Amino acid sequence: MISIEKSLKTYPNHPTRAFLLELEDVLGKNGLNALLRIAGLQVWIDTYPAENFERDVDLSEVSSLNAALDEIYGSKGSHALARRASKATFDLTWKQHSALENQQAADFDSLPAQARNKEGLTIFAEVLSAASDLECEVQEENNTILFRVQNCPVCWGRESSSPTCQGFVGLLEGSLQWLSSDKSFEVTEKECSAAGGDACTFSITEEPVE
Repeated sequence: MISIEKSLKTYPNHPTRAFLLELEDVLGKNGLNALLRIAGLQVWIDTYPAENFERDVDLSEVSSLNAALDEIYGSKGSHALARRASKATFDLTWKQHSALENQQAADFDSLPAQARNKEGLTIFAEVLSAASDLECEVQEENNTILFRVQNCPVCWGRESSSPTCQGFVGLLEGSLQWLSSDKSFEVTEKECSAAGGDACTFSITEEPVE
């Protein structure tokens, strides 16, 4: 069973619930229950976090869930599952946040892709930081957007030989697809806290992927 010390830092219920429901859709109820047992999260079996943005989920619980995915499916399989489920989670939860809904109503279409993505991701970073104990910021270096996360929920309390936060990659991919009206941008984790980095840092390509 996975054992990660409590962080006493929090993440919202609704995105966690949506992530679990997406995993259930792929793995089936029995598969998800087995995953929750290995993660030490039996309390969530048949009782997922509530459908609200209250901050009742400890970062260690999200991290344990991702660690259990690694243990069962290996890094390649688990990363694909986490990325897929997190991408759907943005669509099901975060895009409904009032700050993001208001931004979508603005004249995003008149902006070049890079400017649109940077502005939208900056707002998303602010929303994530306000709704949880994540500390997120957006920078731009050499025409590349960088999304930096302190207290990443995917890898909190874990160690890895390489970047492991595909769950957060999927979340950013979902936000970028929404910002750009279904265009896809490549997101790569360049630095990971679990692999000794100062923060989990994700780079976003300037041009959409064909």
